[in-house]
Amino acid sequence: MPSKTRKKTERVLITGGTGSFGKTMLRDLLEGGIEEVRIFSRDEEKQDALRNDLRDERVRYYIGDVRDRSAVDRAVKGVDAIFHAAALKQVPSCEFFPHEAVLTNVIGSQNVISSAVSAGVKSVVCLSTDKAVFPVNAMGMTKALMEKTAQAAARSLGPDGDTIISSVRYGNVMYSRGSAIPLFIRQIKTGKPITVT
Repeated sequence: MPSKTRKKTERVLITGGTGSFGKTMLRDLLEGGIEEVRIFSRDEEKQDALRNDLRDERVRYYIGDVRDRSAVDRAVKGVDAIFHAAALKQVPSCEFFPHEAVLTNVIGSQNVISSAVSAGVKSVVCLSTDKAVFPVNAMGMTKALMEKTAQAAARSLGPDGDTIISSVRYGNVMYSRGSAIPLFIRQIKTGKPITVT
């Protein structure tokens, strides 16, 4: 039986596209000559700053929240691939507001995956974390559930499905927004003790 031939990826959506990963991925895609990249995020100020910094007509901006399936559907329509990076990733925030972490990291991820499958998107890559391994905090638990959600969707599609769903994990990215290093530097500069938890 011949294998399916896949067309070239021309349009990519990045959820959480104004974050550290999103901006790095965006620049890499633009340097690679991509036709269009869609940035989906809740923060219009960060989108405006990115728009003014890049000034690249290949980038389209969508205001919305992954918790809102209809907003996700609008952004997903016509894309070939999705990098799903939208998340609540600050450990203390997720500890204080675990329900919010579930809504974004689990339900929001389900929305992205379901929308992608419905739209016939070729590939969805869900970004996870090393904290999903034997999780001890709400952030890790919700990211582990995101992974399970992605795995369940991939299983239900089977090997002949039109959408490939993947999850990737990485640890703390040096000096990314929300990582410990910027906090340590601020504490050192202001003469405060370094917080290690």
